[in-house]
Formats: sequence, structure tokens, C-alpha cells
Amino acid sequence: MKTKLLSLALVSSLGLVGCGSSDDNDPVALDIVETAQSDDRFDTLVAAVTAADLVGTLQGDGPFTVFAPTDAAFAAYLEDNSLDAADLLASDQLADILTYHVYAGEVVASSAISIASSSENVVEMVNTDNLALSLTGNTLYANLSEVIVTDVQASNGVIHAIDKVLTPPAASGLSNTDRTIAELVTDISTGSTDEFNILLQAVVDAGLDDDLSGAGPFTVFAPTDEAFGELGLTVANVGTTPNLADILLQHVIGSEIDSVTAFAANGADVQTLNPSEKVTVAIVDGELTIQGATVVITDVQASNGVIHVIDTVIAETDTPAPEAI
Repeated sequence: MKTKLLSLALVSSLGLVGCGSSDDNDPVALDIVETAQSDDRFDTLVAAVTAADLVGTLQGDGPFTVFAPTDAAFAAYLEDNSLDAADLLASDQLADILTYHVYAGEVVASSAISIASSSENVVEMVNTDNLALSLTGNTLYANLSEVIVTDVQASNGVIHAIDKVLTPPAASGLSNTDRTIAELVTDISTGSTDEFNILLQAVVDAGLDDDLSGAGPFTVFAPTDEAFGELGLTVANVGTTPNLADILLQHVIGSEIDSVTAFAANGADVQTLNPSEKVTVAIVDGELTIQGATVVITDVQASNGVIHVIDTVIAETDTPAPEAI
């Protein structure tokens, strides 16, 4: 559910006085675009805003809060997505990406921290998608992007520099909402993405395939074959694992948690379908982790919930990890 803008505006208003970088009696002369243009950390952002025809919007009355990726953040984004700058500037998704970095209201750092510390830390951005604000220790995150510079004041709002480009949440290409989670794991195991053969066999051996075909909704943190393999487990021997059903149930939540909701849960312990176990959700060095396992693919949508792919089998003391064979 998207947080109402009124509640965010109310929280934000509590922290506005005295939190900017300029003196209260010395109004900031430059708007957001001009401020970014005057700062050599944001050259790529300025070029992108110009290419997306958003200059006029961000020079409007506002106020706006911009989570601004640095040039280094854009360089990493281009490399990760095998793009060059020309590809980015020509993308028909550019405006949607950029407006996902903009909130319609002024939220200075102290207010953002208050929001991140609250239960209403999911906010709606200008492109209408949700963004999570959270804290790891004293570090403020917008989704998985670390806020590295705060409160760059402009005449029509405020800029916070971030270390990663934010991407609007979207279903993974592995999604199929005509299939249940159990069916989708089967499809993926027998299809071109050969990732979940051991998980599929484990679910069948533990007698949980009918459960994961139920109405749900469920969230499944799905270990890859490589994750099982690190424990010496194979399709042939996974069924001999002690406490197999309990271990698998530690990977399942009895509600649907998409990626943004998971980002918002940073630092929380979440109950699993194993009644004895909770898992800790944490953002560590810009990565989403579940009980220490790194989430490598998010938002694989099924008809009865969502799958997030993880790189490690989750186990706790009450249901210990299978010993390597």
C-alpha cells in the first residue's frame, strides 16, 4: 500500500527549520537544475534531465526532493546494464527512471531519517512507484542506494546525492502469473534457466509441493542449485537431509513481500512458515540480505505470491543447515 502523501508531508514539516546548508536569512538563489549544473558530481544527471525534457519540471515551484545519482553511480549503472551514455539518453524509459528519483515535497535529511525509522517508510515518487527509506545503523538508504551527501539546498527543494541509480520496481522476466509458485519453480527448473532443480526435488521430497500450490499469498526465498551444491547437496541426496521440511519452511513467508517492501523491512525480523524461526532482513553494503543470504534476483511473480532468488541456503539453530556431504 502506498503511503499517503499527506502523512509524509506532515512528518517532513517537522524537520524543515534549520536543516538546510544555507543560513535561514540567506535564501538559496539557484533552483534544483541550476544547483545540479553548478556541481560537477551531477554532469550525467543534468544531461539525462535535459534529454528527458524534465528541465522545466524541475525548475518549477516545487518543492521537490531529488535523490541524485552521482556520475560514478551512473557509470556503474551503465556498466552493469551493458549500456553507454548514448543508450541511456535515448532510452524511452529515461523519464520514468528519473522521476523515480523525485519526490513531490521537500524532505530534508532529518525528516528522511525520521521516516526511515517509522513504520510508514514507503513513499510514492513522482512516477507513482513506491520507494523505501530505511536505515542500516546511521546510514540512510533509498531502496538499495546509500545517501552519501544530504541537504544540498535549492530554491525549490533539496538534493540528496546517492551512490546507485534507482530503478523503478518491475516484475522479473522469469515471472508468470498464470502459474503457482510450485509450478513456476518446476517451469524454471526444466526451462532455459536451469537454477532450481535441487530446490524442486527438495520441495517434492519434503511434501511441500501441494502447499506451495495453495492460495497463498507466499514469499519464497529460493536458493539456487549452486547454493545447495555448496552444502554438498544434489538432486539425488537432498531428500535425505534431516529436518528438510523445517529448513524449506524457513525460506517461506506467509504473505507477499515485494522488493520495495523488503527494502523497507531493513533491520526487521520476519516470521517464516517454520513457527520456530524468523529471518532477519538487512541491507548490507547496498545488497538486500535475508538471514545473511544475498538476494540476487527479485520479484519473480507467480499467481500465489512472489519468489526472490538467494545465493545461500538459510538455516537457523533450531533447524540446522544440512552438513556438507
